[in-house]
Amino acid sequence: MNTATLAGSLTGAPHEMAARADDALFRKITWRLIPLLFACYVLNYLDRTNVGYAQLQMKDQLGFSDAIFGLGAGIFFVGYALFEIPSNLMLARIGVRATLLRIMALWGLTSAAMMFVSTPTQFYVLRFLIGVFEAGFAPGVLFYLTLWYPSRRRAQVTALFFMAYGAAPIVAGPIAGLTMTYLDGALSLRGWQWLFLLEGLPSVLLGIAAFFWLSNSPADAPWLSGAEKLRVLRTLEEDQAAQGPAGRQTIGSALRDARVWLLGFMSFLIILGSYALAFWQPTMMKAMGLSVLQIGFYSIVPAVVGIASSILVGRHSDRTRERRWHFAVAAVVGALGLSLTTLFMHNPPAAVACLALAAAGIGSAFIILWAVPGSFLSKNAAATGIALISTVGGSAGMVAPMMVGVIKTATGGFGLSLYILSGALVLSALLMLLALPRSALPQAQRGF
Repeated sequence: MNTATLAGSLTGAPHEMAARADDALFRKITWRLIPLLFACYVLNYLDRTNVGYAQLQMKDQLGFSDAIFGLGAGIFFVGYALFEIPSNLMLARIGVRATLLRIMALWGLTSAAMMFVSTPTQFYVLRFLIGVFEAGFAPGVLFYLTLWYPSRRRAQVTALFFMAYGAAPIVAGPIAGLTMTYLDGALSLRGWQWLFLLEGLPSVLLGIAAFFWLSNSPADAPWLSGAEKLRVLRTLEEDQAAQGPAGRQTIGSALRDARVWLLGFMSFLIILGSYALAFWQPTMMKAMGLSVLQIGFYSIVPAVVGIASSILVGRHSDRTRERRWHFAVAAVVGALGLSLTTLFMHNPPAAVACLALAAAGIGSAFIILWAVPGSFLSKNAAATGIALISTVGGSAGMVAPMMVGVIKTATGGFGLSLYILSGALVLSALLMLLALPRSALPQAQRGF
């Protein structure tokens, strides 16, 4: 070995050891935080979307039309949007532990109370209140992750958290199918009533668990050593410094940042497809001739494919430090899956395969999108910026169910809706590539 090679190996060894130590430290943090946050998000998904399965029974039993169901499903997001930013600002002040306890206890109790619905007005009011109480959960967790992870590590950890959004249908379908089939009539309650009760109360218990298990920040974590706390804080400071002027952003500058509003609109376009499927996919499968129990288990396939894709795409995006093309390709794949579904509405296996392709694209695009804002928002601006993006994007949840319901009533099918949703995904891809140029992102995020 010559002198230059020896010097290079000696210089590189400490760097490699430090990198391995950092990897081990952030794995430790991930194993502490993500499993519980993952479980919370699964329940969050179940309690906001279980109405999509419940309506397979309750719509006929209560005499609700498609329009009533669509409005009730969508009005959730009115309350959600109104209280999203205030909730996230409160989290920044009181910490994630108290915030999650408040959010999960209130949404869980209100979701369980859905079992007593008998009129459209009661349906609307409770759905609105669930939105109010859930407001701030997902953007709050995303802000919370910025307190623990530097930007270069966030895509994968964001993917792990949002993997719950893909994993939830794996349990949602079978739970709904089994509950509504085998508990229908037990204790004089209908199956849809049992579904709301059994999926609502666990959220209260998990909120209590989160209060005692989580730490508000690395500095407050008793499960980290002093050296580990110092290393995490130093890594975050270095990450902020590397962002240059963006690291000194204020809340006001985040609200004036065009990138924040643009990401919010792209999130809106992605979530249109996501929530349209969340609320109407069971009805779509019922129209294919499937039973409630079959629908529950068929729903597993798109969910599993969506999870696997999100993990792989998120990992590759982190490794290459490229976001724009990862997002654009995923969004186009999602659009292709939705469009192809229209060709196989009378062929359940083929339709489910197309829905799986759509889930892969939509899920992957969604997690890549959320890796972007933390790369240019400072700690001071992150809570507001992330909440704003989530509020603008989340408003799609109000539009999508009602839009699909109205179009289905007018046309008698789902074809036109799926084409519109596909167009929204293609538009989001074009906006990422054309309206959000490489110069608008930090160097490590620019890509081609």
